[in-house]
Amino acid sequence: MSNITFLGALSVLSKSSPFSVKTLTQREPDEYDEYKEWLYIEQDIERDFVKRLNEAGPKSILFLCGSSGDGKSEILTRAARRFGNRVRFHLDATHSFQPHQSAIEALDQLFSQTSTEEIPLAVGINIGLLGNYVQEGSDEHADIKAAMQRFLDGAKDNDRFSFFDFESYPKFRFTKEGEAYADFALEIMCRLTQATDDNPFFRSAAAWRNRHGDPKLLANYQLLSMEGVQRHIVKNLVKVRLLKDQFITSRTLLDFLFHLLTGPGYLFENLFSASGNELSERIAEFDPSLLRTKALDQFVLQYELGLIEDECHAFVASLAHWDIRFDTSSGAHAEALIQLFYVAQESDLGNNFHKKFSAEFSDEALRQYARLWHLHREFDGSAEMRSEIRKNYQNLLVAGIVRYANRNAPELPKGTILLGEYNGVKVGAEVDMVPDYTRLSSSAGKNSLAKFDVSIRIGEKDLQTFPVNLSLLQLLQRLNEGYRPNKYDKNAIVLLEAVVERLGDIAKTSPRLTLIRNGKRTTVRHLDEQIEISGEV
Repeated sequence: MSNITFLGALSVLSKSSPFSVKTLTQREPDEYDEYKEWLYIEQDIERDFVKRLNEAGPKSILFLCGSSGDGKSEILTRAARRFGNRVRFHLDATHSFQPHQSAIEALDQLFSQTSTEEIPLAVGINIGLLGNYVQEGSDEHADIKAAMQRFLDGAKDNDRFSFFDFESYPKFRFTKEGEAYADFALEIMCRLTQATDDNPFFRSAAAWRNRHGDPKLLANYQLLSMEGVQRHIVKNLVKVRLLKDQFITSRTLLDFLFHLLTGPGYLFENLFSASGNELSERIAEFDPSLLRTKALDQFVLQYELGLIEDECHAFVASLAHWDIRFDTSSGAHAEALIQLFYVAQESDLGNNFHKKFSAEFSDEALRQYARLWHLHREFDGSAEMRSEIRKNYQNLLVAGIVRYANRNAPELPKGTILLGEYNGVKVGAEVDMVPDYTRLSSSAGKNSLAKFDVSIRIGEKDLQTFPVNLSLLQLLQRLNEGYRPNKYDKNAIVLLEAVVERLGDIAKTSPRLTLIRNGKRTTVRHLDEQIEISGEV
């Protein structure tokens, strides 16, 4: 029987674990191997990489490209066990062969040594080093440098050189219904908590319970096993990727799960803890206990005053079934309960009192972004898609842009853009902004997860295509609700200002102007060679 405790078993997830980085060095098997092997999930990039290894010719070079912690070494180590007798492997191109040798010099040496060998070469390398080698590598390997440059320029593989980039295998995706998924993260969580005797973590958790181990750790493990909880963890991972530009590698994801399970609080508290893990430090800004809604504020006030309704008392008492315990008499756990309400809103707990607050945690901006991203990514020119694009442009994107452009002249009529104010007269130009379906068709399939490209026509002119990310979409939604931007919207405002400036340049050529002074409106239209003036002069 293994002497590894449940906490010890979970330590293989931690980035500080000696098992977080793989090398080709042979070592003796240990008790942790079963846990590591159980957690391993073959990704699409590994399947494609192995397929190419099977087909590789004698002079082939395969580059596995990515960032530190994304799993390059793990994939290469596993491949080396299988193909080591006929393929040469170099796990990390940042490693040198001599103490004072640079990474560039090490690659020069590697390519020189293998140039006469009749076997393929597989190299793990990051994108930055590829670019550096193109600039600084030996001209003796001009063919390799040229292949690297072609890859960096977006060209596809050729028969000799193959590049497999983790960025081409995104860990997140959106459905047309507006749902955010992270298949790899979900698969890891399911694998970790799978309730079968084959799962060594599940067996270790059961033994931990029998030994009366830390109940908080067991509570967190049970919470992580709930599908609804997993989906809300994924939503926060997607938001931190899109709003904070946080790159999420396999190693950072595993360390994040270790923090959720073994952090100082319950899982729902650890998720929004601002210390202990780089992902949680950023996710902390999405803490639902920071929301200010009437229902949540009323709950906090009543809870802290001890005016807790019977339904809430029964709910809190039932949490003991999941090893979650709160002392309602202290009134000190209102924020933690709101975090639990959020994380478990799609899961059944006790009398489901927590579901009364589900509407307070709407992720409408993320759902709207996912729907629009999918529309732009999959746009096929069909009447159905054109109709949906037109509706979203009119009611959300264009409406938000116009509201921002006219923030100092809200009295301008619909469809009019403020050009400026001159001697107390506000001058606006009428513009007809519609989707440019031709450009949308040509850009379909090219959008990364972090943005979608918006194409608009103004009369006979094109407004330069511009990217919309989640931050900008959130700002446009809030502008339509009457929101006034502040310094915290700086990044999105920079994008929006650029769009409004280009829009203004086109609007200046409009033959239809609106003049407003002291509440009086005058319309000026240039028709052929005549000028028509109407309204109050």
